[in-house]
Amino acid sequence: MGERGRIGILCKPNQPVFTEVAERLRNTGRRVRFFHPRSDLSPAEMADLSLLVNKKTVPDVLPALRHARQTGIPLWNGLQATILFSSRLVGLRALSKMGFRTPEVTFEKPAGAYVAKGNYIWNDEPELNGEGDFYQELIQTEPVDYKYYAVNDGTRIHVAGRLVTSKLHGEKQFIERLQIEPPLAASLRQLVDRFDIRGVGVDLVKDTDGQYWAVDVNLAAGYRDTGLESALTQSILACLPGE
Repeated sequence: MGERGRIGILCKPNQPVFTEVAERLRNTGRRVRFFHPRSDLSPAEMADLSLLVNKKTVPDVLPALRHARQTGIPLWNGLQATILFSSRLVGLRALSKMGFRTPEVTFEKPAGAYVAKGNYIWNDEPELNGEGDFYQELIQTEPVDYKYYAVNDGTRIHVAGRLVTSKLHGEKQFIERLQIEPPLAASLRQLVDRFDIRGVGVDLVKDTDGQYWAVDVNLAAGYRDTGLESALTQSILACLPGE
């Protein structure tokens, strides 16, 4: 394992939140290097790392994450959780167990409106009334998503949220930060605790009766427009050996 404080981040170097987080980490005296998430990261490149942070859930990153685990390099989000939540169906089941409402899932196209999804988070984007590996009941709602995020900094679990336009209806655009609903925050914190997660995002929609439904979970969230840069920095620092 490498010298104390050398951090690798599997993320495009122009990602705004993690660029800011990397600068904050450098200001504490740590060395930070970005690796493209689809690069073939060699054991030699990883040999001097004290921590590996993964910002992209794609099959390309799994060999590096497995090598890190085998050689004792700590991971910011663990390998087991990353693999588990790469399956959308497993993610939905976990959300349901934590108290979130989740839409009905079928493997044949339902008679009414639906959202088609691939089995894995790296598959194509969900599609309204399209083709997929499974089909999720379309909750009748405004064309917006309520995105909730949690970051465990080792001392407390920070929760933030933002309202964005739904990608089912066009390009995603930020609308505003959200006033956090305590029951949703409680379920999100329970998810973090149960699966020993450092950072996670959950997508929700709100139906015409004001009920929230969780429709997706992502361990490689972007955290844009959340104000969680400080919490992310502290979370990563807390994962370093000896901290």
